[in-house]
Amino acid sequence: EDTSRSIQRVVDGFSGAHRVSTYLWDRITTSKVDEYFMGDDADGYVVDEGASGGSALRVSYPKFKTELGTRISFRHGVWLPDASGYDGERLKVINVPVLKAHFIYGVTACVKHYMGVVSDKLTGGDSHRSVRRGGMGTEMAATRVPTLNVLDAIWVNADPGGGPSSPYAQATRLNTVLASTDPVALDYWASKNVLMQAARLNGHVDLSRFDPDNAEEGSFGSWLRLSAEELEGAGHRFTLDEGRMNVYKESLRE
Repeated sequence: EDTSRSIQRVVDGFSGAHRVSTYLWDRITTSKVDEYFMGDDADGYVVDEGASGGSALRVSYPKFKTELGTRISFRHGVWLPDASGYDGERLKVINVPVLKAHFIYGVTACVKHYMGVVSDKLTGGDSHRSVRRGGMGTEMAATRVPTLNVLDAIWVNADPGGGPSSPYAQATRLNTVLASTDPVALDYWASKNVLMQAARLNGHVDLSRFDPDNAEEGSFGSWLRLSAEELEGAGHRFTLDEGRMNVYKESLRE
């Protein structure tokens, strides 16, 4: 196992035979731009003027040109200059977070991973504060919902109140990968059946910070529900009801 392997190294390994590249949004997160259809070809972040949804999030999202020349708007899709329009179907988002504890919001998984989409810099830090109000559900609904969510639980931070960062020496190895088209259901199921169980085995007694059924204001369970409501209001049929979840398990051997 090479724990130093980065996404860039993985992409470099495929780049000779495939049209793949990386783009670090951190380098454009302070640059405010307009959409392509407005005549702005620069890379940067588009920021909505007003607040959206019940979370009152000011939606922001990246717009950029890849190394291969593809122009992408995270909200609208692939920009086609010759047609002066977007192809929304060509852009597919695969959301690949790591399951872990978060010292403020309890759990980081699929929904909260959209903090990596917004520009917290251009919104004065309110994007991060909006998480407790369901803001990442608003962000997903107003930009682009993932086609697939792949939740990495190979190594997790299973210490309630800790995280999100965790050195390997303090992490718990579970060798588990979870996937779903429903980010809300995956967050609910993974926190309850993976993260809480790992924390319990590590000797923790109070698991309320990981509990998706904990409805206390500001808790993971509370903001996950608010996020789900934002997505439901936009027409997405995601669920927090385990009775409506189909779970399939497979063990892989080397």
